[in-house]
Amino acid sequence: MCEMRLAVLASVLAGLLLLAALPASASAGLAGWQYQREIAIQENSGETLSDYQVLVALAGSDFPEEAQAGGDDIRFTDADGNELSYWVEEFDAGSEHAKIWVKVPEIPANGAAGITMWYGNPGAGSVSDGEAVFEFFDDFDTNTLSNYDVNLDTIPAPGWKPPVDPTYDPINKRVSINNGDNIETTISPKNIDFLDVYAEAIFHLDGAYPEGGTGKISIRWQDANNWYQGGKSGAGYSKTGGGGGACSYISPAIYKIIASNDACLAAPKSNSYINLGTEQKIGLSVAGNTLKLFINDDLVSQTTDSSITSSGRIIFSGIQYRGWIDNIRVRRYASSEPTITLTPPAPATHTTLAITKSPNPHSIRQFQETTLTISIKNSGTTDATDIEITDRVHPSFDLTSGDFPNPKRYDLIRPGETRDLQYTIRAMEGGTFTLDPATVTYADEDGNIQEAPSEPASIKVIPSTEGGTSGSTPRSNPSVTTASVQLHGEKTNVVLGEDILLKLSAVNLITKPTMHVQVIIIPPSGMSVTSSAFAKSGAGQYTTTYELEPGSGKDIEVAIRSNQVGDFDVNGRIIYYFGDDREDAEDHTLTLPITVRAEAEPGADQTQSQSEAKESSTPGFGVVVAVIGLFAMYLWRKIT
Repeated sequence: MCEMRLAVLASVLAGLLLLAALPASASAGLAGWQYQREIAIQENSGETLSDYQVLVALAGSDFPEEAQAGGDDIRFTDADGNELSYWVEEFDAGSEHAKIWVKVPEIPANGAAGITMWYGNPGAGSVSDGEAVFEFFDDFDTNTLSNYDVNLDTIPAPGWKPPVDPTYDPINKRVSINNGDNIETTISPKNIDFLDVYAEAIFHLDGAYPEGGTGKISIRWQDANNWYQGGKSGAGYSKTGGGGGACSYISPAIYKIIASNDACLAAPKSNSYINLGTEQKIGLSVAGNTLKLFINDDLVSQTTDSSITSSGRIIFSGIQYRGWIDNIRVRRYASSEPTITLTPPAPATHTTLAITKSPNPHSIRQFQETTLTISIKNSGTTDATDIEITDRVHPSFDLTSGDFPNPKRYDLIRPGETRDLQYTIRAMEGGTFTLDPATVTYADEDGNIQEAPSEPASIKVIPSTEGGTSGSTPRSNPSVTTASVQLHGEKTNVVLGEDILLKLSAVNLITKPTMHVQVIIIPPSGMSVTSSAFAKSGAGQYTTTYELEPGSGKDIEVAIRSNQVGDFDVNGRIIYYFGDDREDAEDHTLTLPITVRAEAEPGADQTQSQSEAKESSTPGFGVVVAVIGLFAMYLWRKIT
């Protein structure tokens, strides 16, 4: 007993050492999954295994109690975060028992591969897919007999009758065989040819002719005279005649057929049979020169033989058989299969940014404007860094103002934090338009660059009759920017207690009448205004009004002090109109993100260059300022 305990302890320690030796997972995680378990897969055959089907058996303390009752939320990823195909064979939450097959891309010879199991997502649906995992998989949910060669291999012995074709049972969803005395029926998956392989199926025997029948599987089938086979006979079966009597009355057994003569290679010491009205899972494998026979997943017989060393077909058959065959599976096979070791369950860690893009309003008239809001949220458990948001204006719209991400960059978004961008577009054509999705790229906790698009947004534009009737004079191009306003932060990443200097600049185009402007600044909670050209109007808002003559501009400064650590948004609202045309007044909202840190980060550059300063502006401002500067320089040179 002491030696057994030491052996178990040694096995557990070896598994833990194997997990520790694996490289750190680069998985970015799965959003919405609460738990993860690392799984180490040890290769034991000395051969590198590719696209290998690995059984993950879960029981007792290894069973994922937090998973859905049917295991629908189970997922697997490789070390790079790629989802892996899997198939749930069994999942019983009541008895805490599960068998799940996972297709693993590569397991190095005598080495280990690491995968991650995810679970704990109540809203997830199952993506279990046997066809994506196995080399061949058929549960006969539909009539798939066209995927098989029928009666490819049948007994050619004297006195045997022509084969009888199988039929599909659409009610019970399985393949029925009802042949007769001295008759064999076979089905063989098309285009399946393997050297080392494991094949299995469910065989159900209701009756036989005259006293018993046999369900069997053939592998490495070369032609009608050369193959290996394994099978089990029905109760009361007796074999007489045929080629070679060595296997008479033996069940289950492994045979080889060479030059039409059969020879029994291996069988248990005592016979066993399929009782009529019952089903048995029969499995037969070959790897190298080793053959193994399994009944209901238990190894019952094995042997070695080197007579057939070439790859061949796989055949499922019923001899003198009345019953059915179901659940055919074919997978890759190694002489010594991989073993797995699981870590204890742990809360899932991952970085996930979600991005949304929405118009408001989503239905407008032609030449009217709508505001698009792009929202980015870190719904993961770790920081997202090196964030870049990009978007595109639909060709049927003109950008008129706002914080257009072309691109927009952030250094950091912490778990649970959100960043919002807004910009305004004007509809130039009528119709219903699907806007391109906005995209965010970011670095996850392992430094891998991830990408996420928003869902497409739609805008309905009702055609306008203004300037649009035939023969009339078209209205002036409404895409021309009427003015430019900018909310600019000289420093937007500050230490607690440090002043933030904001500038609001406005420029009236030279082609426009006098511009009447009202500006409202709304500092966020946690900040106080220390100096301002604005007058406080109550409710924490600061406002000012002024006029701009054609071609003139104005800068207004406001200093606010950070009294609280966190990420904040300073909102600015600009309302302006030209001349006496109050009815066509424009109203724009600008947002400037501010980050307040508890203390200066060591080695961090506490200043921002002009190119790095964050800003929120209506388009065209930089161009207008540059033109005004060049024009002023020209006049100065002219005078001097």
